[in-house]
Amino acid sequence: MSVVSRSRLIVPSAVGVAAVLLLTSCGEDPAETVDEAAETLAAAVAGGDFSSLSFASGDPETMAAAVQNLQEPFDDLDPRVTPGEISLDEPPEDSPRPVTATVPLQHSWELAELGIEGEAWTYETSAELVYDQETATWALEAEPAIILPDYTGADSISLVTTGADRGRIMDDDGRAMVYNRDVVRLGIDKAQLAQDGVPAEEDTLRSSAEALAELVEIPVDPYVESVLSGGDLAFVEAITLRRSEDEVTATDVEAIPGAAGIYDQMSLADSRDFAPLLLGRVGPVTAESLEADPSLSVGDSIGTSGIQASYEETLRGTPGMAIQQDGETLYAVEPVDGGDVDTTMVPRLQNLAQEIVDEQDTSGAIVAIRPSDGGVLAAASHDPEDGQVEIATQSTYAPGSTFKVVSALAMLRGGLTPDTEVECSNRTTVHGQSFGNYTGFPSEYLGEIPFRDAVAVSCNTVFADAYDDVTSAEVHEAAVDLGITEETTLGVPARMGSVPQDSELNLHASNLFGQGVVESSTLGMATVTASIAAGHTVAPHLVVPEEESETPESGITEDEAEDLRTLMTDTVNFGSLESLVELPGEPIYAKTGTAEAGDGEDSYAHTWVIAMQGDLAVAIFLDEGEFGGSTNGPLLQEFLEGASAIL
Repeated sequence: MSVVSRSRLIVPSAVGVAAVLLLTSCGEDPAETVDEAAETLAAAVAGGDFSSLSFASGDPETMAAAVQNLQEPFDDLDPRVTPGEISLDEPPEDSPRPVTATVPLQHSWELAELGIEGEAWTYETSAELVYDQETATWALEAEPAIILPDYTGADSISLVTTGADRGRIMDDDGRAMVYNRDVVRLGIDKAQLAQDGVPAEEDTLRSSAEALAELVEIPVDPYVESVLSGGDLAFVEAITLRRSEDEVTATDVEAIPGAAGIYDQMSLADSRDFAPLLLGRVGPVTAESLEADPSLSVGDSIGTSGIQASYEETLRGTPGMAIQQDGETLYAVEPVDGGDVDTTMVPRLQNLAQEIVDEQDTSGAIVAIRPSDGGVLAAASHDPEDGQVEIATQSTYAPGSTFKVVSALAMLRGGLTPDTEVECSNRTTVHGQSFGNYTGFPSEYLGEIPFRDAVAVSCNTVFADAYDDVTSAEVHEAAVDLGITEETTLGVPARMGSVPQDSELNLHASNLFGQGVVESSTLGMATVTASIAAGHTVAPHLVVPEEESETPESGITEDEAEDLRTLMTDTVNFGSLESLVELPGEPIYAKTGTAEAGDGEDSYAHTWVIAMQGDLAVAIFLDEGEFGGSTNGPLLQEFLEGASAIL
């Protein structure tokens, strides 16, 4: 009759393993020490230090090297290894066979540190321990498969990241304006210019860099410097072009030594000049980005400005990942594409606004808002000297007489009505400072005139003389109630304006007609106009909030808004915008403005116009012009005519 060995399952206890240096015990029953041995083994497999173990076969150096080889692609990420139920094989007392134990090891790699939230790579291996009765020691039958199934210890272990498709930026009709498009990255590949691994001479690099910069029309000196300072065999990008753009041909690029193109995809709009500062750009991660977000890797792309940066978390998505052993995938997580960002932009209207301001010789901006919901339909900026300035939504200037609608609200609250008789003098003096009307002011409107006429012909002295009737705090409150607030809801960085509460005397008098120290952005004055059109305080937004927010309490009543609309009626009927009276469609309410800027011989004028027609409010600003009516009026007419056809 054969003798059968005893087998039993041992569940490891929660023994602290940090203090365990040797797998030895004074006890005679192996079952009493096997769980401690299993815990020590698990710690060694997780950390790569096998110096505390005894070996029945194999050696600690080979095992440590195998662990290091496995963990190297994961940087500082270590697995959690825990022993399962141990199977103890105890032969009969007279058997020459030793007591052995089979230890299941559960491996878990939490991947959150790699940017894969909520995912873990898990697998199980099995180790054999042999008990030495004489020394009361458990010894390991060491082999790399303890660390990873079918592992030799020298296999190629790689971590392959799969980028997620970036989310799209949508227009007001739910169509994609910005999405992944085929591009080519043009640059100098310094490896092509190297000879037998020896980097190219500086003169060679400089010549190629200059030629490529001139070809793609980028600043030459900065690009040459970046090429010279880059790695010896680096590819130094000059520009990224849409594959559909044909101004630079492959033949042109190939003619430049070392110039090359890398085909890729990038999140882009239809054209490079389509609201680039608002929509934003996508670019390679920087050292600062890598430090701030460990889930990023060199070579990744992130939003660097505008909506692309503000909504990076939504747009980027979650990258996928594959863990491979000699090219065979052991574990994979599919990428999760980025989410779309909805906006209120109307592309055709944006293009119209951009075309209008781009035709000007001076800096300027146009902002159009839908008063009914505060959606920004267009926001175009133009700066001939610096194309990176977001004039429309972030730059503030003296608003000139367009600010009179803000002051008028404070004055209406002080007891005036549109028909109240007010005194329009040619000049007035406040605290020693003389204020007058513009050159060519119509003399028939001097003297007592209705307040609505004073606004229509833009009588400065009526507003300057109101310095003692309304306080700067009341004007500030009126500005806030019309939407010029410190907090913005646009969805990207923005500034509405600044209306101090503590101005007094002649400074306060200057503020009342849009000079002094009051300032507004084009967005700010468009918001004022939208609030008057809507009959309540408008909070403009370009990005549609993911969750519907509560409507804030309005600071302006419908009756006040109706009075302000009345004050803006006659600018078109007989004021500085008479040319608009024949425009078809709903009535147009408007106000022009001119603000002095500069000093002495360097003085010039900012020019403004604000208007509303139906469910459209618009502000147009030019950094330098003649008058709001003569300079900005024709631009307003062109915009309203185009908007009528588009909307």
